Amino acid sequence: MDSVKQLEDLVNHGRHLEARELAFQIKNDPDIDLLRVDQLLALSLSKSGSPESALAQLELAYRRNPENPETAGILGGIYKELFKKHQDSKYAILSRDTYAKNFEITKSYYTGINAATMSAIAGRARQGREIAAQVISLIDEGTRDFWELATLAEAYLLTKDRTLSADCYIKARQMAANDWGKIISVFNQLWLLNHYLPVSREIMRVFSPPTVVAFIGHMIDHPSRPTPRFPASIEQEVRESIAGAIRTMNGGIGYCSLACGSDILFVEAMEQAGAEVHVFIPFSKSDFINASVGFAGPQWIERFERLCAKFPTTFITEDKYLGYDDLFAFQCRIIFGSAILRSLAYHQEPMLLTVHSETDLKRREGGTRDTLRLWPLNDRHFNVNPDKFVSSAIVPPPANPVSVPSLQSDPSKLDGNKLERPVLYLVQADLSLTPGMEKEKIYKVINAKLKEEVITYKAFDMGADSIFMAFDSETRALEFVQDILQAAQSSSQLENNVKIGMHAGPAYLEHLPSGENIVQEGENISILRRISRFAPKGTICVSDHFAALLALNTKKFKLDYSGVLRSDDEAETRGIYSVTVKY
Repeated sequence: MDSVKQLEDLVNHGRHLEARELAFQIKNDPDIDLLRVDQLLALSLSKSGSPESALAQLELAYRRNPENPETAGILGGIYKELFKKHQDSKYAILSRDTYAKNFEITKSYYTGINAATMSAIAGRARQGREIAAQVISLIDEGTRDFWELATLAEAYLLTKDRTLSADCYIKARQMAANDWGKIISVFNQLWLLNHYLPVSREIMRVFSPPTVVAFIGHMIDHPSRPTPRFPASIEQEVRESIAGAIRTMNGGIGYCSLACGSDILFVEAMEQAGAEVHVFIPFSKSDFINASVGFAGPQWIERFERLCAKFPTTFITEDKYLGYDDLFAFQCRIIFGSAILRSLAYHQEPMLLTVHSETDLKRREGGTRDTLRLWPLNDRHFNVNPDKFVSSAIVPPPANPVSVPSLQSDPSKLDGNKLERPVLYLVQADLSLTPGMEKEKIYKVINAKLKEEVITYKAFDMGADSIFMAFDSETRALEFVQDILQAAQSSSQLENNVKIGMHAGPAYLEHLPSGENIVQEGENISILRRISRFAPKGTICVSDHFAALLALNTKKFKLDYSGVLRSDDEAETRGIYSVTVKY
């Protein structure tokens, strides 16, 4: 595959950070299609949260090729992103003018409808109606193309023909089915338009994304449980209650685990509703079955295996359980944060659905109660209480559990007392592009803080061009990152050249005779290093797991999606976000 095709492939698959690096590498090739590289580089910069850099990249290419619809479309979109980001009308006008000039030349309905919409947003409603009318004349009324229908619907909306607009929007929505990419694209455009001209509630509702639901709940009672809480005999009642709650809240996207009992019932109910589900498992499949599924009987294992094969399943670690219960709490926080992250993209708030004994809550018992404290949206929670079904149920003797090997429950047995595997919050600062004097200043600041014991860490390693730190919380990790960035910003350099990567997950921590700790190589260290390698200069880039943790406090952190990043062996894809700390 030639380099431009490779670049297009990276962009088309959302691998924007990798695309940026490749584009900068090939820009100076004299035999390359430089305009196409500039287009793709600007697109990647804009879609990965850097519209300012994208603008600087593409403006010159546009001035050289104003008639190219692809260049104009991308540049108009960059101006639109800058307008949405800064709410500065000058960007709305620049976006409108860029789209309009190209539409005059090419009569492309894509640049035409954007010119019409941005005209309305920029306060030129009459000009917007005139352009929208021209766009309508370019598209066959009987089209069965989704984007043409959506364009017609928007054009009719701008010309105030609400009946035809609604008809086209409904047809487009029917064609989209469960293609959330198309649905969200139209919804976000309607959401923006609704700030400047009225969009009917009916149309907003047609394209409104389904509610994102985070789920946690009790497992089927273990055979050793002395007091019934969720006996197998109330499965049907709990199932129906979960399904009813999903219908009531219009749940269409779910985040959960897959233990026997409530988790599996939730996923089966979402499956029956035709919904999208994302499953998180805290450790290796075999150990999870042993710990959280098999004791309830073989039918639960069969249901687990089927659902695990059908829906996207993320393992927090592929390693064994080894008695590290912190993985369960970590998994829950990722489930909650992932649901919040997904909803942020839809301008909505998610719901938390639980199956939780209110008796346990009153007695201050149960792990599910503890996890409820992690959910930040108290008014967005619905609970199915199994107590009301238990009181009238005939509880049969416990089912014969599947015979499973015992799980190691003492983490200290991992390797005497020299090796642990806690969840760690990891930072890698790449200083390879940082000038010598600036680098020396950063090292001086960090070493001084280490000497004064201001930085509380679990392990660290400083190389000639990098700083690695491991912490016991994401808060401490971010405080350290801010120390690095402040040291870099206080230098005389005009540009911050530090590249920051952050990730969280279980890692092997070795205790040295000197009293220091080191983190051994492993899957999560590899992920961290890849993130820092592709992070843009002066940017904090974090994995989807780390972003999910930060999403639990959106008042303090702003998270911008930056695309996906493949592992070195191309076997795994992870979402990447850029982080801004709100002051």
